[in-house]
Amino acid sequence: MSEKFTVINSDSSNSGNIEKRLEQLYMKAFGKELAAISVYSDWNQSRENLKRGVFYAVKYYGLERIDRRHSREPGTYEQVSNDFNFLECVKTLMKQLTPREIMSMFPISKEYDGEKWDCKDYYFTVEKLKDFQLDIPLGDEGLEEFLWCYWNEDLFAFDFVSFSIISNRYKIQTGGHLPMQRLQYRGILKML
Repeated sequence: MSEKFTVINSDSSNSGNIEKRLEQLYMKAFGKELAAISVYSDWNQSRENLKRGVFYAVKYYGLERIDRRHSREPGTYEQVSNDFNFLECVKTLMKQLTPREIMSMFPISKEYDGEKWDCKDYYFTVEKLKDFQLDIPLGDEGLEEFLWCYWNEDLFAFDFVSFSIISNRYKIQTGGHLPMQRLQYRGILKML
């Protein structure tokens, strides 16, 4: 029986290099798509580049090393500002997409026990999607609501890191934490 299986030892120090390489690849690919988008005068002329750019940016934010970097205390003002500006650039692109386009790139996660655990799941997302016009770009208000009610692990990671970046910016500017009203609005206080 032992002839059929081979044990492969993994070097855990190599995983950091892989994540670093993925970070570089996603950023490079995002930069290429952004350059292609800038050639056009109309968002509709660059739909495919727009979708690919958003895809690469969301995947970038989903990397564990990016999550760890933004979850700790904020760095310098310049670093926090750069992170915030990049986030705003990505969100500007995302606002041009329709819910249907985002759903085709990031399908609803197939988890069905949200009611049991009082969290988002497939059924919750499908119900909330009825409030959206699926073929009209999300725009300013629609993006935040869509991200909050949509259940996909990549978009959840993006939203989590986004919140960390915004929180870090607030800490750098004011020295304090985000106001409780913002946390209550987003439903985060219920989770704590």
